Amino acid sequence: MADERAVTTVLKVGGAQLQGAAQLRRLSAYVARARGAGQAVVLVHGGGPEIGELHRQLALPFRKRRGLRVTPEGSMPLVTMVLCGLVNKRIVARLVSDGLPALGLCGVDRGALRAEFLNRKVLGRVGGPPRVDRARFAELLRAGQVIVLAPVCLGSDGEPVNVNADTVAHAVAAALAAARLEFVSDVAGIRTPQRGIADRLSAAEARQLLGSEAVTGGMIPKLQAALAALDTGIDRVRVGDLPGMMNDTATEITA
Repeated sequence: MADERAVTTVLKVGGAQLQGAAQLRRLSAYVARARGAGQAVVLVHGGGPEIGELHRQLALPFRKRRGLRVTPEGSMPLVTMVLCGLVNKRIVARLVSDGLPALGLCGVDRGALRAEFLNRKVLGRVGGPPRVDRARFAELLRAGQVIVLAPVCLGSDGEPVNVNADTVAHAVAAALAAARLEFVSDVAGIRTPQRGIADRLSAAEARQLLGSEAVTGGMIPKLQAALAALDTGIDRVRVGDLPGMMNDTATEITA
């Protein structure tokens, strides 16, 4: 891949968008369209709803702090099972069934993503922005693979850590100098108090929103990752649902 920047798209998809057959078919069609346009694709996925449901079934505590999932030691095996197993292989199965050369990985595989603890006392086994082994990903993209990446990384203690999928998507996009970074959510775009869903936001407007009460929950790490991506030179960052991505109506954040 002589010019990765010109062809690589990093696509982050929230767990709520990965549970139904119809949603998976739309996602597969979107990935196929991107590849048909000459783009290499890295798909980073979440799995929060199913992680939460498993915790509820086992009567285990489950909470978030500013959009980050608190992950005690006892929760990490459940997080790994859902993200690296159930959700990852569901996506790969759909893509492969539709003729796409998908390969499921997590950050632990070949040490591709390594992360330090963010705040072990408060958040447990939650890692911060990971260090990306660019060569590992570039090798697979050159081979034509669609990388389906679970955001479980190798921790500094040699064990898996849970890293926010938005953070992972930004780190991978920056390492690969991707042309596009897209956050597929369950909302049409970023809502502003004045305009409702915005079709376009400047980085300054996004920062102002981030500092207000208008942005809450999972939108916080999305906006943080989007702004960090612009700072690292990624040309196009979008946030919205899959129909908005396909119809070009998702919110675009520009430098």
